[in-house]
Amino acid sequence: MGLTVYYDWKTKAEPTAARRLIRKFRTIAFQLPFDHVSEIHEQDPPDGQFVFLPYEHSFRQGNLFLPRRRADGEQETVQVPALHALFFSARVEGAETALIGLASHPPVVLHREDVIQRRRDGSERGRTFGQGAAVEFPTRRRGYYSWHSFCKTQYAGNPKLGGEANFLKAHLSLIELLDQIQAAGVSVRIRDDSRYAKHRDVNRLLRSLRDWNAIVARFVGNLSDALGDKPGKLLAPIQDRPDFEHLEAKGVRVLQKLAARQRRRKRGT
Repeated sequence: MGLTVYYDWKTKAEPTAARRLIRKFRTIAFQLPFDHVSEIHEQDPPDGQFVFLPYEHSFRQGNLFLPRRRADGEQETVQVPALHALFFSARVEGAETALIGLASHPPVVLHREDVIQRRRDGSERGRTFGQGAAVEFPTRRRGYYSWHSFCKTQYAGNPKLGGEANFLKAHLSLIELLDQIQAAGVSVRIRDDSRYAKHRDVNRLLRSLRDWNAIVARFVGNLSDALGDKPGKLLAPIQDRPDFEHLEAKGVRVLQKLAARQRRRKRGT
């Protein structure tokens, strides 16, 4: 939960071309004011020879989660493992690490459908993931390298880290990197919780940040109160802000404003 940028792309390429592209993406990132840009990592090279640093962690990068509509009309998600992945990270202090990469995927995967339990009226009562019938799922990724990831930039705005100026550094650097990847000929899709990627208005972006800070503070405050002193008490980055209690109080007004707006939309006014 929080102000996040989601992004994905795909491009026709073979391994050599993908390696050239990831080098280009990293060169672009170095020209932007990120606090840190990592080396390029490579996992499962198709020729068995690493061009970049081998990726040795157990968690694999580059997997896709694609939507699938079942015969009964229900929607579910199919995990598609990466075959070959190239990636690096870019980060501004306080924001999540943005992973930038390219990965190839199998053209078809074997997927097990979810098992859905229904009530008598037909509504869904529960769902067991991946325990149903096995079906072949075409990924439509033959000959492509693609990527999907997200980065929460909101917490770069902590006053201890430089406040809104540091948030703008994180958010605008990421959007500019994605813009330049698009300009390099790669088809990029961006979903930005602040909608800045569409309107490009910094003042609207900052208003969105302030609202998100208030909403998250209110949510975290309510949840923390509900948990009390029980083991596993909630810890959230928003609580580290010196103005957390002020934001929590402001969250009531922001949520009331959003609820009123939603009611007006339902009435068509």
